[in-house]
Amino acid sequence: MTESHENTSLVLKRCRADDAGYPFGLHAGDRLIAVNGATWHGSASALQKIVATHGQPSLLTFMRDGIVFSILTPRADLGCWDAKPALNEPSELPALDSPVRNWEIMADKNGNHDLFTVDASLLALVAPPIWLAKSRLWSGLAVFFTVIALSLPVGTALLFVVWIVAGVHLWRDGAEHLRIALQMRGYVRRGIVAATSEAEAVALWSRLVPQARFRFAHPQSVGQLQSSLG
Repeated sequence: MTESHENTSLVLKRCRADDAGYPFGLHAGDRLIAVNGATWHGSASALQKIVATHGQPSLLTFMRDGIVFSILTPRADLGCWDAKPALNEPSELPALDSPVRNWEIMADKNGNHDLFTVDASLLALVAPPIWLAKSRLWSGLAVFFTVIALSLPVGTALLFVVWIVAGVHLWRDGAEHLRIALQMRGYVRRGIVAATSEAEAVALWSRLVPQARFRFAHPQSVGQLQSSLG
């Protein structure tokens, strides 16, 4: 994997709005330190080969101002890569013993933040109203129960169809509903981080952006997770 580049690492020289790394919130100067949990030294072409043959989104781990964070991506062409002399990397890289997911971070102009997982939710598929309530999509929940109420006189067959259709739709497009709901409140996407849980994603982003204020995060829990993340 290292070929003849064992003493070099990759640093983003540029990440503009039309680059694949921009939606992730990547910045010029972000240094790639690991790929799929293994310390990375190599060229951009070697990275492209590793990511293309991985068979699923690769976990790319970066360092920014001493803070380590990761993203899941099926692409390596995130911006303009520059080969730099390798640095002493942190001794602890993200553990892969627990599944990680991408969490999209959004914020409004006042610094209020919110987030959601971009992965399809099994809960949305099997229990649409519970997922809607858990996601705080109250208008969607109201529409769901309105359609259910209108279906009652027809019979249980139609109720079953409505339930299945709603579940499949939210399973496929739930993240887009969450994104639109936040955009309607003035939120815009700030970045994406890979984490094992919502609390860990909040803690990671709060280290990258200390002034971030998440609407529903418990400060004490976030502080404890930040400490555990180093």
